Amino acid sequence: MTEESQPIGQIISKHVHDVRNSINCLDLEAVLLGELSTDSEVVGTARRMSAELVQLEAMVKALQYKFALPAPPPLASGDKLPLSQRQTVDLETAVRQPAAYPVPPRELAVRETILIIDDQERNLQLLQALLGAIGHEVITATSGRQAFELLTACTPDMILLDVLMPGMNGIDVCRKIKEDRRWKDLPIIFLSAADDKNLIVEALECGGVDYVTKPFNKAELLSRVRTHLALRRAREELRNLAEDKDELLGILTHDLGNHLAAIHLNAIVLKKQLEAIPAPFAPLILNIVRSTELMAKFVQEFLANQSAERIHVQNESLEIRAILEEAVDRHAILAEAKKIKLVVELPDQLIHAQADQQGLPCVIDNLLSNAIKFSPVETSITLTVGLGPQEWTYFTISDEGPGFTAEDKGKMFSRYGRLSARPTSGEPSTGLGLSIVKRLVEAMNGRIVVNSKVGEGACITVRLPAAI
Repeated sequence: MTEESQPIGQIISKHVHDVRNSINCLDLEAVLLGELSTDSEVVGTARRMSAELVQLEAMVKALQYKFALPAPPPLASGDKLPLSQRQTVDLETAVRQPAAYPVPPRELAVRETILIIDDQERNLQLLQALLGAIGHEVITATSGRQAFELLTACTPDMILLDVLMPGMNGIDVCRKIKEDRRWKDLPIIFLSAADDKNLIVEALECGGVDYVTKPFNKAELLSRVRTHLALRRAREELRNLAEDKDELLGILTHDLGNHLAAIHLNAIVLKKQLEAIPAPFAPLILNIVRSTELMAKFVQEFLANQSAERIHVQNESLEIRAILEEAVDRHAILAEAKKIKLVVELPDQLIHAQADQQGLPCVIDNLLSNAIKFSPVETSITLTVGLGPQEWTYFTISDEGPGFTAEDKGKMFSRYGRLSARPTSGEPSTGLGLSIVKRLVEAMNGRIVVNSKVGEGACITVRLPAAI
């Protein structure tokens, strides 16, 4: 299983575990500095750093436990019933002998409530007995008006709704339920003797999740009820995970960022005092400085990736040449440090694209930074801009690096995807940059195309709608 396909809780737990290990290593180095140094100022700085690390480790440990989701216990053999047996149980037998439908452990614990709306009292009695026998709490209504009175008092987990009723019919009841934000996510299964295809389509389009015709097969109805209740639980769990993720992002933005900044500042203070520190300990200080930089970079890109996931772009006419030249200026120092030549090939005419004012520079920065990061020293990177067919604009970034393997191309845009090539000068790589690029380009209604052969570099082309 790839990391992209894992539940978000497992992904977060894994990376929190890695960060916690890094913190423990840094704390050990800070303690060594404090105990072995003879300079009082160095000792004080190391101890402050160690205190920050202890607080940071405690916070990350709490996060790790928060996202350590236990696996559900396996069902006992007695909880399982062969499908053929379930299909042959008669309704009257089920009413007289409720044990014929064994209750799954979750249904017993949750006691989900089902509202049945039907103008026929006999139907209500049979459905109430059938669903009550498998552990559900059942409430009934004989009209739309009575149903809304019950809904106001108690929101159920599911509604079984007859279509043909006097007064307000089932279609009208469903529409009115879905218009209210309190009930719009309730699963509604229609039950009706009418099997008209147009009526079925209308029932599903107005908000129903399923349609069962009467007379219904009891085992089939129970299966559909269980399926849609399970889907409702899954949606609620996903909503809770999304809230947990937002909470985690808030912690990363404030507490984690603040702790890392304080640790990095103390490390910089120690680095400036290297002359007063015994030579054997200098590598420890340099390692702390570099490690905190790497951790801060990961937090920054993690937050950027989450922002790109729910970004709301505002496309407007932007001149690509100027934005590309500004990006080259920002990365000139990094390229010069590796003796990489940045070649910019721009047309004479202005090139305007429909893009986001913040999103487009972010895309270019990530692609250019990656090209510099993975390019060998004394090579070149070429940037071009142009107009394409069918009212498209494009820009390309080509390098002379190792290129991408077939396996790389399959995962290069996934979050935390680690490629076969490594940065050529030990630069940090979180595996988030290309994921951010893809999300932003697609949000701007663009496309990204990769052409590469192993050992022959890579050319990445971003196409954006032209501004007319």
